[in-house]
Amino acid sequence: MKSVGPLMKNVIRRWETFLRLERLTSASDMFKARTVYVAALGFFVVQLANFVQMYFAYGGWILDHTLLLVAVSIFIGSALSLRYHANFDFFSALWGVIILLGVGGTSLPTNVGINSALLPIMIAGTVLIALLGSRRSLIFYCLSASLMVICLYINSGQADLSVMSNPDYIALRNSQRTIQALIAITLCGLVLGLMSYSMTKLFQKLEFNLDIAQKAEAAKTQFLADMSHELRTPLNGVLGMNQLLLRTNLNDMQRNYAEIVDDCGKGMIVVIDDILDLSRLEADKIALTETAFNPAKMLESINALYQANANAKNIELNVIIEPGLPAMFTGDHGRLRQIISNLINNAIKFTDTGYVTVSMRALDMQNGRWWMNFFVQDSGIGITPDRQAKIFQRFEQAQDGQTNTVRGSGLGLAICRELTDLFGGEISVTSEPGKGSLFCVALPLAAVVLNKSVSETLPERPLEVVMKRGVA
Repeated sequence: MKSVGPLMKNVIRRWETFLRLERLTSASDMFKARTVYVAALGFFVVQLANFVQMYFAYGGWILDHTLLLVAVSIFIGSALSLRYHANFDFFSALWGVIILLGVGGTSLPTNVGINSALLPIMIAGTVLIALLGSRRSLIFYCLSASLMVICLYINSGQADLSVMSNPDYIALRNSQRTIQALIAITLCGLVLGLMSYSMTKLFQKLEFNLDIAQKAEAAKTQFLADMSHELRTPLNGVLGMNQLLLRTNLNDMQRNYAEIVDDCGKGMIVVIDDILDLSRLEADKIALTETAFNPAKMLESINALYQANANAKNIELNVIIEPGLPAMFTGDHGRLRQIISNLINNAIKFTDTGYVTVSMRALDMQNGRWWMNFFVQDSGIGITPDRQAKIFQRFEQAQDGQTNTVRGSGLGLAICRELTDLFGGEISVTSEPGKGSLFCVALPLAAVVLNKSVSETLPERPLEVVMKRGVA
């Protein structure tokens, strides 16, 4: 039963692709288009059953079969015309005429007045016109249907009721049905007209608000991009001049001040880049680029980049790579490097003594793709359980429980999570205050050259199990 849902979704998607409904940008038009083909399908199923019932009831083919076949063909044909046009006033007018002609054509020749079996069809017509057409179309249909009912009542007065067991009862019944039909058409027209009007206004308001939000988002992204450029250009100039200053002969106090300026400037550039990345992620303007790369060399390169920072704090920075892995993988090398760099930078930042270890393991999924697991473990201050639940949210910061000071802008891990989601992977953390943290990034990557010597003991879903046994 679980496979029925995806199967139906796939069938509907293919059907709407055939009708080329993707060209409809308005939510209101998409709703009306779906109303058209669902109503046509429902009419076809109901009339197919009616067609078979009439055949056995009358013992063969009669004129009603021909009329019914023509009506069904028009309904289905008009629904298929959605592929070429989306004029919903056309659908409401055409279907309204067919319904009225069907009711009138089967009632007028018999001189019996309102056929109670046809009353639901007239009400269904009111629903369709209200959902598809304009208010003018609905008013016109309701007036036409009311006129049709009156004509049927007048026509019933010409019938020879002497053959009936109780002519007065038959006349009274026709009068009651006429009044009931008029009341039903009027009430349904009013209610459905109000509903259609409210629904149209709601769609228009939603689309208007969505358009405003999209324009505001685009303006914000453009503003952040412009500000990032405007801030980074003079800041790079300041840092460049400060680097030249550090190469001159300075006393200890002057050099200390210049190094503080250098550290603060680099921190500002990181924050500017993080904010710009978040704005791009919100606007869905970051797309992964598939390139071939060597993950082992990437980790060694990142290790060399942060080695000086680790040495400055007397922290041991190591890289451990599981043997027997393919040399090359395909994926967005730049974004993966950004994720690992953020995690290593955080680990060094929150570790005062001890070590930071970066590890890479993998699981062959036997279809050319691998679960690549990147671990970053440190012996730093750790993260409290309540913080672990929020650490990957935007502007949430890790906190030093001993000094009660907050380090970082709270953007790096949020970017890591969102970039990991783009890869279709997972990121998680296990930590204990005072005993360090272990971050794991699990990504599905395709290998350029497969190597079958991967350990068979790796778990099926390495993220949870490997996290428990650590990186040692």
